Amino acid sequence: MTYKDASRPTAERLNDLIDQMTLEEKIAQLTSARTGSMISDVQNFIFSAELTNRNVPHGCGYISRIGGATDLLPAEMARAMNTIQKHFVEETRLGIPVLFMTEATSGVLSRNHTLFPQNIGAGAMFDEEPIRRMADAMRREMIATGERWALGPVVDVIRDHRYGRYEESFGEDAYLVSQYGTAYVQGLQSDDLTQGIIATLKHFVAQGISDGGRNCGPVHVTARELLDEYAVPFEAAIRDAGALSVMAAYHEIDQVPVHASAPILREMLQGRLGFEGLTVSDGNGIQLIQSFQEYCETQEEAVRLALEAGIECELDFMFEKYLRGLVEKGEVDQELVDSAVRKVLDLKFRLGLFDRPYVDETAVDSSVCTPDMVELSKEMALRTMTLLKNEDGILPLDPSLRRVAVIGPLAHVKEFGSSDYSYPAHIEDMYYHSEGLTEEEVLARTLFFKKKETRYEDLYHPDMPTVYEALQSALPNAEVVYKTGIKDTTDYNGDADFDQIEEAVAAARDADVIIAVCGDTSGMGRENDSGESTDRVEICLSHEQKKLLRALRATGRPVVLVLCNARPLELLEESQSMNAILEAWKPGMRGAEAIAETLTGAYNPGGKLSVTLPKALGQLPVHYSQLATGHKQFWRGKYLEMDLAPLYPFGYGLSYTSFEAENVRFEQTADGISVTADVVNTGQRAGDQVVQVYVRKKYASVLQAERELKAYKRVSVPAGERVTLALEIAYDSIGYHDRDLKLVLENVQLDVMLGFSSQEIKAEETFKLAFDGGKREIGRRVFGNPVTIR
Repeated sequence: MTYKDASRPTAERLNDLIDQMTLEEKIAQLTSARTGSMISDVQNFIFSAELTNRNVPHGCGYISRIGGATDLLPAEMARAMNTIQKHFVEETRLGIPVLFMTEATSGVLSRNHTLFPQNIGAGAMFDEEPIRRMADAMRREMIATGERWALGPVVDVIRDHRYGRYEESFGEDAYLVSQYGTAYVQGLQSDDLTQGIIATLKHFVAQGISDGGRNCGPVHVTARELLDEYAVPFEAAIRDAGALSVMAAYHEIDQVPVHASAPILREMLQGRLGFEGLTVSDGNGIQLIQSFQEYCETQEEAVRLALEAGIECELDFMFEKYLRGLVEKGEVDQELVDSAVRKVLDLKFRLGLFDRPYVDETAVDSSVCTPDMVELSKEMALRTMTLLKNEDGILPLDPSLRRVAVIGPLAHVKEFGSSDYSYPAHIEDMYYHSEGLTEEEVLARTLFFKKKETRYEDLYHPDMPTVYEALQSALPNAEVVYKTGIKDTTDYNGDADFDQIEEAVAAARDADVIIAVCGDTSGMGRENDSGESTDRVEICLSHEQKKLLRALRATGRPVVLVLCNARPLELLEESQSMNAILEAWKPGMRGAEAIAETLTGAYNPGGKLSVTLPKALGQLPVHYSQLATGHKQFWRGKYLEMDLAPLYPFGYGLSYTSFEAENVRFEQTADGISVTADVVNTGQRAGDQVVQVYVRKKYASVLQAERELKAYKRVSVPAGERVTLALEIAYDSIGYHDRDLKLVLENVQLDVMLGFSSQEIKAEETFKLAFDGGKREIGRRVFGNPVTIR
């Protein structure tokens, strides 16, 4: 058969295969198979060809979470995937291989894989190069086990702190998220797709600005805001990195569910953004058109609406159930099915699955969570450390400390470093729901497959220290004592012994310094404070943690607050009462060591906030790049209770040293603005500074943001020395869509600012732009401006 001949062109092989496929076989390629329908033994994860022949007779497009919903170790995962793949390649009529899919947000969602810092923390690095290396590490891990489709990266620009999934975003700024998303895709897909992973951009589009900060809530946004802000990271990753897959978002825009919106998925995504890859539904997204959004009367109609709108592959089972009937009744054009199937099969050919469907099981253990991957995780964790307050230079800790009290609900648990889409935090709810069920019930519901003796705590990476353990190692000459203070970040169950503050205060009263480790736990449901559908009406630390911190402060001993939180928090009280605050986010498997090295001064923090932190919930939205009127109040100039300024601005972060910008020069060129500056370390130790260039456009035909980030560079500068930077701001990077939704840059007043945060501006210059005809038409937006060190 031509399609099996590796020497023939892909297009020829593809056409030959499609010509031989029945309608049932085509539809099967657009959907998945439930793992439980192919397994006969939950305990040992035994594949059954008999069950598979009966339940999956026409093949399938992909199978999800062989590692992400089981307790399988990496080599066991590879063995299971080879077994399943062998069946579909060698025992089905056409021998079409399956894709194995998994989540890949802050690491591969599988047991004993490398856990990297969560995205909101990684955003604080202001350096996308480690993200490229992280994605390449994930690529190598997935290639080793056989997984070839990643549901990542998340390139949502999120601006509501109540939204539980904020942690999955790199931050509030479209430019920063664009750089990270592009690097992520490049690392996953690589230059050679036969050795690459399909990257999936999530979630198209504007997911993080919903009513009430609620998951799946309605979104109110204009087409111009979509094109100039929320869709920009998607377009960057599509045009500059060639992203192969995009996932639709759950919510509705302009009163139409995105999963049923041709204006969003066809006209905008495919038309304006130039996407030619595969558009997939979110999990159960097609069902929700009818069951949650009540947009149509039947699930069958929801399938038609989704396919016509542009959904080509489902993370659902609605195509499987209804699509054949719709085609046979003439209610869905079979050409839509054929077009979608062609995209799925083309990806399988390009990945090399038809020619090399199996993996080397003996090589897995040497390819997963390797020393270089673990070291990268630690490097990233160090670079995410963001110092928010350091009163009287209490940090780094004095090496002569006699006694250190480590207190807090996250001080001595591995949950401190794990995010909602990390293993095992993500599967905690599935794990416990599976407990007590019969094997038949687990298979039927496809929950969590595990051996009887596997305990939940066994699923955390065995080589992952806690903050308390890391501080013990980092402070060998001090007595380091630990008390939890409270049993969890929040008292979910009204436990009688939840409050253990008195014991903590007793242990801390004669300490030289108290290290309070607080924040939130993250996951999918269960008892978590952050994660998917864990939306909040408050964005502060829990009241239980606040009570603990007040008691610790009342001892009169200095308190250093270490935050291990996934969602951005309001920290007004803590900023006033704590002696120091270190924002560590969810720093991954080596995060404890990164925290300890930062506190003790072995590492000098240089992270910067990729999200604005407000003084109060009522200030939302507070992102820095609002219109000028978004930062004002008419006519009083303030809220009744407080001013309008945030607590900590976007781009903010302290260091153990000090910096100045000197010899800043701005020069207008034919195609943009050149900025040069010397960054001088005026302190006593080496450190990192993030140089940031912002622009402000005044007097355009449509109002522009008060300021927008358009270049940044994190530089390491030895004590007393300087580094010279050159930053090139292209006109085509600062364009916008005018009243006619054409991408242009008009004759505007352009203010260009260089600083160390969105508010700490060191130099500024104004230019009057003048173009023939009053505007510069932009054919293709520039997504990243180059920065060089001279």
